[in-house]
Amino acid sequence: MSKDTWNSLSFFEQLSNIDGDVERLNHAHEKYINKASEKDNGYFYLDKIKKMIKMILFDPKNSARGYRAIELYDEAEEPRKYLEGEYSADYIRSYWNSYTKALS
Repeated sequence: MSKDTWNSLSFFEQLSNIDGDVERLNHAHEKYINKASEKDNGYFYLDKIKKMIKMILFDPKNSARGYRAIELYDEAEEPRKYLEGEYSADYIRSYWNSYTKALS
């Protein structure tokens, strides 16, 4: 997604895009755990999530949400922890869904 297209989205739409990639990360990781995939593509989605968070940080309309955007950057650690086995699939889904609703 281009910077202009991304910046045209509302903060909630941006968060929803991240939430969608958290779901894709979860699905890809579960395929790996269940041996339906030889590679854990969850890390691809983790990188994508981090890039989208950075785009939120640099989106001018979000400057008034500075502390929330920075908090969001810290929250990128949650999917990483899931990929490393610290959380369950249900937890990470519920966590991000709740987080998206709370911030928007």
